[in-house]
Amino acid sequence: MARTSLIILVFLGVLTGVIFAADPSLDLRAASFFYDLAAQPGVRRLDQAIETVRQVGPFVIVAATAPAAVTLIMRTLCPRRPTLISTRAALFLILSLALGPGLLVNVVLKEGWARPRPGMVTQFGGDYTFMPWWDPRGGCDSNCSFVSGETSAAVWMTAPAMLAPPPWRNVALAAAGLYGIAFACIRLLAGGHFLSDVIFAAIFTGLVIWTVHGFLFRWPFSRVEEGALNAALEKLGRSAMRIFVSVAQSRGPRPDKPAPPA
Repeated sequence: MARTSLIILVFLGVLTGVIFAADPSLDLRAASFFYDLAAQPGVRRLDQAIETVRQVGPFVIVAATAPAAVTLIMRTLCPRRPTLISTRAALFLILSLALGPGLLVNVVLKEGWARPRPGMVTQFGGDYTFMPWWDPRGGCDSNCSFVSGETSAAVWMTAPAMLAPPPWRNVALAAAGLYGIAFACIRLLAGGHFLSDVIFAAIFTGLVIWTVHGFLFRWPFSRVEEGALNAALEKLGRSAMRIFVSVAQSRGPRPDKPAPPA
């Protein structure tokens, strides 16, 4: 299953790259379609609902990562107390989110790939030249179009879905997939991204999730036992506590110096 997932992701990535490189105008035609669709009265009446969904997105991510954060804190400071999820699962959620939507998408790509957004290019009334996905040059200075950060964060919800109990896992993965598609469509309707931006956001995020999951769960050369992970966090907690106590004592009240002899 894991190998099949990788093959599908790589195949879709290569296919998307080739198609949109061979005919970059596909991005413009798709953007024009969603631009016209967003102008329809029936869609415009949904503007408030769509914006509400966008505003809720970050809270969904916080809710999904909260058990992981609490688990790591508890394993560090109160290692004997039971936790909602395993340490390995907590690390999987935190690392996949930090490395995928966090580092790769919002730091490396969106800040280093100067592709203008649809609303910024001349074809839609902007001032910048349209750039195909493969060309990092462009007029955008920061928070650029390639790739979609909100789509990446929405697709990341497949990570907690992978941890669902087996009877519910397929349902959770399907729900996460629909959630990611919904956010991709929202960003396209808003004119915030080209079609290739949201497709690549999903693929790159999926590849990061696949890699982190393999590192923590599947690959024998990197898999660390749960007990060793807990012991490492407990040791980290003791070290942090010693440092905290040492700093607190160094800043505590000092006894008055004795008066000099007469």
